[in-house]
Amino acid sequence: MSKDWERRNQALNRIREGLKQDPANLELANQYWVALAGDRGQDDYRSGQNVIEAYREAALGSAEGAIAFARAYRDLFQVSGEIPRLAYFDESLIQALRNSVA
Repeated sequence: MSKDWERRNQALNRIREGLKQDPANLELANQYWVALAGDRGQDDYRSGQNVIEAYREAALGSAEGAIAFARAYRDLFQVSGEIPRLAYFDESLIQALRNSVA
C-alpha cells in the first residue's frame, strides 16, 4: 500500500511541476484532478483548494478553462458536498467566470 501511495505522490508532484511551468495547461489540470481522485474514487482527497490550484489559470485564459473549472466544482460537490468558497475567488477569477457565461 505504501508503494501505491508513493507512486501516487510522485505522479502528483510531476503534474504539479508541469502546472507550475504551464499553469493554464488544461490537459495537465485535468490529469491532476483525476489523479487526486484516486483509483475508483478510493482515497479521494480533492477539495475546493485543489480546484483553484488546478484550474484557476485555465479559467482565466479561456472559456474552455472556465467550463472545466465549473465541472471540477460540480464533481467535487457530487462527491463530497463541498461548495465553492468565496475565499478562494479573487476579482479576476470572478470576472473571467462571468465573461465565460455571458
